[in-house]
Amino acid sequence: MTSNLKDVTILIKNNKFTEALKSLKELSELEKGNPIYFFLKGISHLYLSEFNDAEENFSYALKLDDKNPNYFFYRAYTLTRLNEYEKSIKDLKNAISLKPNASEFYNNIARSYQAIGENDFAINNFLKSIDLNKNSKQAIDGLLSILSQTKDIKVNSSNLILAHNELNKLQIKYNFDEFISDQEIKNLLNKTNNIVDKYLEKLEFDRVQTYRETQLSPHCNRHLKIFKTTNVIPEHCFGCYKIQIEVENVVELVKLYLVFDQFKFENNNSRKCMIELRPNIPGKYKGLIFCNSISESEAILKKLSQILYKNFNKKLNCKIKRGCSEYAIKYPEYNRLDESAMKYNSDWKITEENFDKKNPDMTFKKNINPTINGITLFDALVFRNWLAFARMTGDESYKEIYNKDFYSKFIEDKIKLK
Repeated sequence: MTSNLKDVTILIKNNKFTEALKSLKELSELEKGNPIYFFLKGISHLYLSEFNDAEENFSYALKLDDKNPNYFFYRAYTLTRLNEYEKSIKDLKNAISLKPNASEFYNNIARSYQAIGENDFAINNFLKSIDLNKNSKQAIDGLLSILSQTKDIKVNSSNLILAHNELNKLQIKYNFDEFISDQEIKNLLNKTNNIVDKYLEKLEFDRVQTYRETQLSPHCNRHLKIFKTTNVIPEHCFGCYKIQIEVENVVELVKLYLVFDQFKFENNNSRKCMIELRPNIPGKYKGLIFCNSISESEAILKKLSQILYKNFNKKLNCKIKRGCSEYAIKYPEYNRLDESAMKYNSDWKITEENFDKKNPDMTFKKNINPTINGITLFDALVFRNWLAFARMTGDESYKEIYNKDFYSKFIEDKIKLK
């Protein structure tokens, strides 16, 4: 590599991608014939979200040198940003053939398979990635997420799979008309934690929400990113409503998880249970049910409130809210539920369109399967994080249901920020 190309590499390492492109333009014709020139140009375009230009330059690099696995790897990643998952898989297979022991290659090909609904291929590749790097948080997270959406898993050689399968066979004792006792939660957590300890050593898992998703995600990541970067609330979010249920302690949160797992929602509404780690957002333990209108929210809440009263033997703090809590901090009138509620600003449409042009992958309708019923390894590890959160925030109810202390540096850091 020439000294000039090395200088460009330093610019890229310092995230100066525009400057890197300018420097590349000024190189000699001889240097512009080097595959590394096109690779660096592709990297710069990639991190400027100029994906078509990035793909074009990675392709030029590969024409000059098709034996470099990194060229295939980065073009594959670029293709996923363009929703070209089949092409991405082909490139990653080429990268793997050239460098078969790269954990990140298998992680990325697994995510491409997951995006098109090929769960078995995704699972096998996540496992291979973990075999090569047992501390790969990305691969572990990806595997646990897809396991929570997959039944009848054929692979049984992995302790992660064995733990998941045994957990999912646990019989959940639940009755809509009966009080859920603390002893039942204690028994459940003893079983889940014994299974996890049986198969797995210390495993870091930074998720704190359990999901029951029965339909495609409404692209919440896209909506929040638009808001955080532009202060624009996306149009979709003006028709998004949630039922928020707050409980007092971690014991009640696990109880709410059972209700969400067992209750049959007429419209297959997605729901989740969570600990609140966001700065400036009040509350500690919450359940959310996603709805498409106020009337749907009211109908579900009316029916569910009766069940919750029997299960908890008290009235819980339930309310209907609009969209994400972050929106109402910036625009208080957004969260109104009457005629004075904030309306979508049509001038924001161009901001959304520009964002989508730069981030086509954030609107792609992935072929994701619904969350399976019953306890998954994902859920069991989230329970442990809930118990860690309870201990660190002074909620001593956790001592009533489990006699072991859990710790999470991820949660500790989030608590400090909150």
